[in-house]
Amino acid sequence: MGKGKLAKFADMETYENVFQYPYSVVEHVPFEMKGHWHEQYFKNENPIVLELGCGKGEYTVELAKLYPQMNFIGNWRSSIHR
Repeated sequence: MGKGKLAKFADMETYENVFQYPYSVVEHVPFEMKGHWHEQYFKNENPIVLELGCGKGEYTVELAKLYPQMNFIGNWRSSIHR
């Protein structure tokens, strides 16, 4: 694991809008909002934009301010394992 990675995971746990699962369980834990982001989380029908590799999401947050008619989801990990 990279230097400071555990600290980053711990820091991300402090944000209320972060959903985080360890790679060891991600395929075995059902994600309740899968396919239901509009009604369960955003509570609207606006288009969803996914930003991959967003870090802490500063750029994503600024995009959301510029485009309030869209919903943004940021993935801070630069790669997704399958």
